[in-house]
Amino acid sequence: MGSVFYFPTRLIFSTDAAEDLVQELSNISSPKVALLTDQGILSTGMADSFVKKLDAAGVPAEVFSNIPGNPNIQDVLPAFETAQKAGSTHIVALGGGSVIDTAKAVGILLGNPGLDWEDLQWGRSKIEKPALPVIAIPTTAGTGSESTHVTVIGDHTGFKRGVVHPEVFAKIAILDGSLTLSLPAKLTASTGMDVLVHSIEAYLGKRANPMTDMFALGAIRAAVRWLPEATHNGKNLEARKAMTEAATIGGIAMDQAGLGLAHAIAGPVANTYHLHHGLTVAVLLPPTLAFGAPSITPERWQPLREALRLPENSQPKDFSPWATKFVAGLGLPTRLSEVGLQKADIPTLAENTTRMAMFGNNVRQATAEDCVKLLEEYL
Repeated sequence: MGSVFYFPTRLIFSTDAAEDLVQELSNISSPKVALLTDQGILSTGMADSFVKKLDAAGVPAEVFSNIPGNPNIQDVLPAFETAQKAGSTHIVALGGGSVIDTAKAVGILLGNPGLDWEDLQWGRSKIEKPALPVIAIPTTAGTGSESTHVTVIGDHTGFKRGVVHPEVFAKIAILDGSLTLSLPAKLTASTGMDVLVHSIEAYLGKRANPMTDMFALGAIRAAVRWLPEATHNGKNLEARKAMTEAATIGGIAMDQAGLGLAHAIAGPVANTYHLHHGLTVAVLLPPTLAFGAPSITPERWQPLREALRLPENSQPKDFSPWATKFVAGLGLPTRLSEVGLQKADIPTLAENTTRMAMFGNNVRQATAEDCVKLLEEYL
């Protein structure tokens, strides 16, 4: 079997997410919603507008907002208990990747009574029954969690291990770029770079196939065109919509084709220095592209070059310098020392990188020694 493509999530390209949410629930008998969000979104009043629309439609909604960035199982269980006590029929995730990942985990737990999440993480148990339906409404253009069949939750020690299963897919994703209009420039840039790196690594990775190529190249084109605009002119709704959609289609690509070396290194680096994931992959993109360039074939390079808007005479060796300039243009760092990486930590970081699931999917196979050299060169 060469490759498989399976994507069951209903995508709604929306101009009014709250109204579309009500519409999606209108055909459900006696729906009850657990609306999961975070404190930042709650403070803006955005969640209130959804609750009011649901209330007007006669749909009870229980709000849970105590979800941090990078949630662990200790953060998931109170959300699960809230949704369970409310008798929820649907989980609505209004937020970024952390909120959506939490909602997907809650959906699995509600659909599989008695399931222990850490047993599931470590392969000691399996998902036996359908998950409770999750409706994902992203408020950042970044992780693509709304379109993936993985949820990454830390165990009780904080170790991140994803659960991958078809039941993890959200039932519906409502994509409304207006929900990202208030995102600050730096966060817009960081989350948007996650979109771009997802898509580049999905296109170049060993598991890429013609179907994922379409999504990856489409997301790359959109990010190159619209991320600088969304970052520097955040009120541009066209740019915000384009990046929201790019995050989702880039998420489809990376979910189906896998990731590569930037994400493999980013796991240990972000965990060690407590960095934002998008910022971490952004600063790692130029060095990992420099490493991978010799393995990019002319057949793969030509469509990628066009998506990147590079001149016709550009070669794979020009990819890394382009990435450095692009990242710098967003106001993000381009050297690893700028995000706090210490030379003394590099051997351990490199060794931990080799244990990451996406390490073997990179366009050019690396070793721990390659990672040490790469990190030292871009320190």
